[in-house]
Amino acid sequence: MSANTQKVICRNERIHKMKKVTIIQKALPKYRLEFYNKLRDKLYENNVELNLIYGKRNKRDALKGDEAELDWGICVPNKIFRIGSTELYWQPCLGHLKHSDLVIAEQANKLLINYLLSFQRLFTPRKFAFWGHGFNRQSDPAAVGNKFKSFYLNQCNWWFAYTNNVKQYLLQNAYPETNITCVQNAIDTQALSKAYADTSKAELDAIKKELNINSANVAIYCGGIYKEKRINFLIDACDLIRKQIPDFELIILGSGIDVALVQEAAKSRNWVHYLGPKFGLERVKYFKLASAFLMPGLVGLAVLDSFSLQTPMITTDFPFHSPEIEYLQHGINGLISENNLESYAATVIKVFKDNVLREKLVQGCQEAAANYTVDKMVANFSQGILQCLSQN
Repeated sequence: MSANTQKVICRNERIHKMKKVTIIQKALPKYRLEFYNKLRDKLYENNVELNLIYGKRNKRDALKGDEAELDWGICVPNKIFRIGSTELYWQPCLGHLKHSDLVIAEQANKLLINYLLSFQRLFTPRKFAFWGHGFNRQSDPAAVGNKFKSFYLNQCNWWFAYTNNVKQYLLQNAYPETNITCVQNAIDTQALSKAYADTSKAELDAIKKELNINSANVAIYCGGIYKEKRINFLIDACDLIRKQIPDFELIILGSGIDVALVQEAAKSRNWVHYLGPKFGLERVKYFKLASAFLMPGLVGLAVLDSFSLQTPMITTDFPFHSPEIEYLQHGINGLISENNLESYAATVIKVFKDNVLREKLVQGCQEAAANYTVDKMVANFSQGILQCLSQN
């Protein structure tokens, strides 16, 4: 028997003896690839096999253009049912869960498989965990959907909370602290920071020439383009900013159902530059051109782009931000204005005119980037998995 054959046999024997964990995701966004690959390696070191099952976005969400594939993952197309304006998802993946010791799923009312997995945990050795926000932050906390979520969040063996605020919400709803892992949701900020440092002045000059930008007063928007991002608010605010800063320029990266609003703004304003969706490291050079990251609507993981790319984010006290808004510390690594056009425009103008303030915010971004990394998220998540598996 050859040495290579022996290695394969030993590896297969090891995998057979390993605990098995399966994560089910409705879709696989590109920003999650680094996390899943590193989590898989980390768990393998601890004799745990990680499997990933993912579906595809619906037609509306697919317009963001941010879906990925993973060679070791299993793509199982979602079956989508509509009841009025409500979408319900069935993920037909039960056959892939037979040998799993733990299944982790997104916490979402519309994912039908969660109800079955939650019920099965009462009668089988397999454990079930939620991973999510605790409640729908883009909806009224008193809405029927959120009331149901607050009831149903206890129907699992473990919780992987996105941030510390999510953990606090779970505790307020009587979920046991011993069964909560705060993962500190993140992206690969280290790779972004390195790419930012490596971007040369020549590259920036080439972009400025291509876009016909002759100003240093450049801002950027990068993210999905849909209702909660408040694109009309963004454009209207920038019109006000332009009146005070005549050479103000705006770069917009992204896509989504409201992309026509951006296209129209770029057509009617020669200082608005729409470049379509950019992912991973390809967006870095555009951030390095900018002095501020404008996002007056929903803020989520984009705040970490702001930190790692040293481009302070300016948002509003919009009531429907995602959990990651807690990473943004007003006056330290970003700014949060009152939720109106005049206040927002004035806050942006102040950043462009006050170099001392902007340098302070940039320093805060650099410090925050070191605190929220995909490696720390992997360490937190893997530790939670091991604790869950070891629990009687």
